[in-house]
Amino acid sequence: MNNKSKIRFIAVLILFLTMPLVYALPPGFPGDVDDETPTAPIDGFIGVAIAAGAVYGIRKLRQNK
Repeated sequence: MNNKSKIRFIAVLILFLTMPLVYALPPGFPGDVDDETPTAPIDGFIGVAIAAGAVYGIRKLRQNK
């Protein structure tokens, strides 16, 4: 095995060994947290951000050609 495949094997091994720990975490917040009321609405500049990202992406694609 070369170094690249050893590193990939170790990364996959660590990934599979830590997955059960992630799935064992309790879901959600504890009972004393008010998670029903949104603290920061996500509606103001979503359209602007999507449009800006699209323009930036199109410019980057045209520059690479």
